[in-house]
Amino acid sequence: MNISFAKTNKKAFTLTEIIVVVFLSVLLIIAIYDLFWYSFKGTLAGKAKLGNLQDAAIAMEHLKVDIKGAYLKKSNIKGQEIDGESLLKAGDGILEFSTLIYDQDGSERLIKISYKFDQTDESLYRSEEGSPTRVFAKGKIKKFFTQLVKIGNISYIDTTIKVEAENKQKVELRNAIFPKDVQAVNKNWIPNPY
Repeated sequence: MNISFAKTNKKAFTLTEIIVVVFLSVLLIIAIYDLFWYSFKGTLAGKAKLGNLQDAAIAMEHLKVDIKGAYLKKSNIKGQEIDGESLLKAGDGILEFSTLIYDQDGSERLIKISYKFDQTDESLYRSEEGSPTRVFAKGKIKKFFTQLVKIGNISYIDTTIKVEAENKQKVELRNAIFPKDVQAVNKNWIPNPY
């Protein structure tokens, strides 16, 4: 009986090779996880900044509509001479002015519109005679500043709104807003105070 043992060439992974592969796989998984984590954090920060921009833009749009209807010139209303500019109050955290409206019977009257920044709850409040108070960007506004700027016989209101969320994403909008009567005279004038 002749028994021959054939020599087989079976190869297997050693324990060291398996440990190295597992270690490299773990490093690759950690790197990919970090990449996705930082991308996710960047997306959240971008969403927060976009939300702040949207809040500031909504407040600024309401300011533009109101200021374009502001009454800043001298005129006669019901036989009384009224200087609209003297009714304007602008500064750090406040903007008050009057706008001309017509009643149901067609008679003219001025109503007061005011924007006030409350630092305690970090909100901008808009109030108008005979209307409910509106709140803009509750808990997010850090700064509200308005200033009447006069260049020759042209005047406009320089407004600044700074909004910041919990994660320190900041947005600051600044706008030069012309009342309607100024725009009619100066259609092509673009101010650049910088």
